[in-house]
Amino acid sequence: MQKFLVILLVAVMALGVLTACSKEIEEPIEIPTLPPETTVTTTVTTEPPATEPPVTEPEPLEKYLSYYEQNNDFVGWVCIPSITDSKGVPKVNYAVLQTTDNSFYIDHDFDKNYSYAGWIYADYKVPMTATSQADNITLFGHSMKDGSFFRRVLDYNSYSKSGVDFLKKNSIVQFDTRYEESDYIIVACFLIGIYENQDNLPLFQYFTYRNLDTQAKFDKFYENIMLRSYFTSDIECVWGDQFVTLSTCAYNFSDSRFVIVARKAREGEDLSSYIDSYRLNPDCHMPSILYS
Repeated sequence: MQKFLVILLVAVMALGVLTACSKEIEEPIEIPTLPPETTVTTTVTTEPPATEPPVTEPEPLEKYLSYYEQNNDFVGWVCIPSITDSKGVPKVNYAVLQTTDNSFYIDHDFDKNYSYAGWIYADYKVPMTATSQADNITLFGHSMKDGSFFRRVLDYNSYSKSGVDFLKKNSIVQFDTRYEESDYIIVACFLIGIYENQDNLPLFQYFTYRNLDTQAKFDKFYENIMLRSYFTSDIECVWGDQFVTLSTCAYNFSDSRFVIVARKAREGEDLSSYIDSYRLNPDCHMPSILYS
């Protein structure tokens, strides 16, 4: 892997002129509020305190130990196995890093060296521990002109019959954490802007929907992604499902993003049963800037 990373870095730096996005998406500042006044009531009890059984944490997956040892920011792996080169090697197939902000790996590689191409990284606000993860994990990556990183995510950016056919052949995203291997099936693909004036609808900051801990929050997330999705299907999504979101720069207009949202497979679920149900969304909402 280390040899691969060195070769990749040298290749990227040798390209000279590359196409990539480097603007970090900003989110609103969280303004703290004072808690309401409360009255504390003390209850005396002779019952012994309840004890919970210790939680047994799973061991990290052995196949990823060397990556974590090389860089402790390593949190997982993302792959779209069906999008391959002429030799059958997946084109989207990368280690995922995570640090304390969403800007460092915009222009640093796996070894934390400066790189115009950056690396694939997870939103810094989403937990990925041995026992839990956020309901929606957003992964960011550049769309490089040479086809590396998330460039091939743009292959889904086609609101057409051929786009439906492409999705049917490439509907599965594999996303592993250090502790678990998982398959996800794509439920939404959409184009979006990052500023209010790019659309006639309120700005939808998809990357801020991390923990969908209420039915209302899940409903708002799901309704927004499906309103904008190029495609619909028979794939059911309910409160309690988990998602991974892939985000990269698009070039339909300035500061546009193309986004893929995929739902984690449920236990025993046959994801292949959904593939033939993909179809164009007749009510797909496109950013209004495209028509101005």
